[in-house]
Amino acid sequence: MDVTVEYNDIDRFILALQSRYNVIAPVSKDGRFIFDLIDHPSKVSPKYDSTLLPPVKWIYPNDEALLEFDLKDAAKIKEITESNKQALLFVHPCDVNAINIMDEILAEEPSDVNYLKRRWSTVIIGYECLGPCKENILCFDKSYHIAYSGFDLFFTDIGERYYVQVASSTGKEIIEMIGGLKKAGFSDKTELFRVRDERKMRFKKSIHGNMDMLSHMLKEAYNDEIWNIEEKKCLSCGACNIVCPTCYCFDVVDEICPDMEKGTRYRRWDGCQLHGFCKVATGENFRKTAAERVRHRVFKKEVYLKKRFGRSGCVGCGRCIDHCIANISLIEIFNKVFDRVREGV
Repeated sequence: MDVTVEYNDIDRFILALQSRYNVIAPVSKDGRFIFDLIDHPSKVSPKYDSTLLPPVKWIYPNDEALLEFDLKDAAKIKEITESNKQALLFVHPCDVNAINIMDEILAEEPSDVNYLKRRWSTVIIGYECLGPCKENILCFDKSYHIAYSGFDLFFTDIGERYYVQVASSTGKEIIEMIGGLKKAGFSDKTELFRVRDERKMRFKKSIHGNMDMLSHMLKEAYNDEIWNIEEKKCLSCGACNIVCPTCYCFDVVDEICPDMEKGTRYRRWDGCQLHGFCKVATGENFRKTAAERVRHRVFKKEVYLKKRFGRSGCVGCGRCIDHCIANISLIEIFNKVFDRVREGV
């Protein structure tokens, strides 16, 4: 049963949610938006453009203790898994889809126990984008501007109130816990269809080609000069990896206590765009050049993950474009690939 939440009732909704969950929501900070743990509903900014880091980072943190070990007794190993009940509030469709992709990747055997335990302790409450949130996005081209699954509740602004889709038993429990919410009626559903129809007119394509053919086109352009052109710009800083909602590579580090008796093993984010990412103990680097690394990042999202899961691993959020200090743009790369393959270059 879908419901509506009046604008002036949203604080009550959030307060009730806080009684059961740690609520992480978009908040304004230094002129930008981030997902952060909130202590009061007034901090929440539902109408945000994009966040610096995607909300999936609350499920897949950048620095995570995996286990503790005893240097004097190798049999003494204590696994560390944290799974506090949390709610990600007002998540854009692209980020909902990104979490769905991460679920598929990390549930594959051998499954990532730490991620999955935290994931299933997390409530996802989506927030519909009724137009482009900013420039430099590809979500519309990839059909990731709409989320069809992966959320418990989903908010759509239909004027003076939110239409709330209840999509899971957990979502239903939350609605029942809050109480006093009006069941969505015919007029509410009519308004929902109207705002969604208007949304279609606001989004414009960024890519000048058939996205279903992108994976094939990239394979054709594997040895293209495009990658050498991008190499001249790339600083190998890894910013694109850090802000990407579907990057999941990590390094493993053991830290030993000063008494040299115990230690902790940590998982920390790593990035395929960093120079040392593919360097092995012998000193060999399997992707020595930035051209190889840029190409790998694009192929990982658009070729390799698509082959494994049947869909692109890039949700088109545009964060990598926004935060690249060298102004490398996936939109430009994809358009160049389509143009050059068409021209037979």
